[in-house]
Amino acid sequence: MMVIPSLKKYTVICWLCLLVFLPGCGDGSLKPVKISPVDKKEMVLIPAGEFIMGTNKTDPENTQQKIGTVKPLFLDQHPERKVFLGDYYIDRYEVTNAEYKVYMDDTKYPDFPAHWVDGTYPEGMGDHPITNVIWQEALAYALWAGKRLPTEAQWEKAARGPNGLEYPWGNEYVKGKANVGIEGEKTTVPVGSKPEDISPYNVYDMAGNVMEWTLDWYEAYPGNTHKDKRFGKSMKVLRGNGFQKSGHYFLDAYRFAFNRTEVPPDEYFENVGFRCVTAVIQEK
Repeated sequence: MMVIPSLKKYTVICWLCLLVFLPGCGDGSLKPVKISPVDKKEMVLIPAGEFIMGTNKTDPENTQQKIGTVKPLFLDQHPERKVFLGDYYIDRYEVTNAEYKVYMDDTKYPDFPAHWVDGTYPEGMGDHPITNVIWQEALAYALWAGKRLPTEAQWEKAARGPNGLEYPWGNEYVKGKANVGIEGEKTTVPVGSKPEDISPYNVYDMAGNVMEWTLDWYEAYPGNTHKDKRFGKSMKVLRGNGFQKSGHYFLDAYRFAFNRTEVPPDEYFENVGFRCVTAVIQEK
């Protein structure tokens, strides 16, 4: 991951908005796809039900010591378990530069992403995912759009489907399906331009392109016995993988759809973006 020190101030947020997340009705009358009224993004229904979250994989070869990573592989993703979620919608594609520009113009937010010049994104990159935004800025966009950032569980169900696939497309890694690691383009690509990087719910780019902010703090899962001093309310969780120019994030262990990456919420990165979710509110 490429880290860029952040001097940005925290975005002021109405935290009460986070509490308004109503469960879906689950009666089969919900539209499979809807268009979000504010940011006009296509959103996909993830139906209520159980799914498999996490993993019981281990690293008997102590790869962590060989490659010098901070934490052991897989242990913060234990245990594999079934989780029930109500209905919700998730953006089919990551939020793009052009969509983020609409938000910035509407709110008059003055702090532009680091790779923008003169208040706008680089030419020809309107359909690429927005990057270089801190967690609070991603959340502020979500609230402006009448949404929020996905929880880890919501993100993982949308990526793996109900049966716990190891990758969005299946249980075998296939080189070239996603813009991931050093085998990819080593930069962002237009959202949806890797048509085989698609989940069982037809959500795109959950294996690659950019890593994505989630709502959750980096904490131990229920039933996890692994001890990590970074568990708590200091790091936010990124999900998915993204393009890389170097580093250990191109290794096999980081490609799984259950992988978690923890980072400070007030830092921003050139290979981290986001997508949003919304509550199901029964239409009349």
